[in-house]
Amino acid sequence: MDKQTKSNFMLKGMIESFKERPSSQLFNRIVGIKFKNIRLDKGITAEEVIQDNKLYFHSIYDLYKFEKGIKTDVAKMFALSNYYNYDMNFFWQRFKWKGKTCGKTTH
Repeated sequence: MDKQTKSNFMLKGMIESFKERPSSQLFNRIVGIKFKNIRLDKGITAEEVIQDNKLYFHSIYDLYKFEKGIKTDVAKMFALSNYYNYDMNFFWQRFKWKGKTCGKTTH
């Protein structure tokens, strides 16, 4: 089994597990694996990502930590979504909030 197929299976299982019992740590891992899958689908090496995004990733280990969900950061996530030309709305549709709303307006 290649890395891409294995990552896809892991991602599907994690999403189902997240739907049953949401967890911030699991969500970070899902985000990391999703961006790893995008990188593998496009055939981009980790070194290329680091070279093109030096502002957000200082070494290859920073990218690996992000892809493992250890060091997930919103700035890195948006930098990669722009770099991979990935529409984040598709990603957010899978994780609609099912908790309580506060009822306060902030606009």
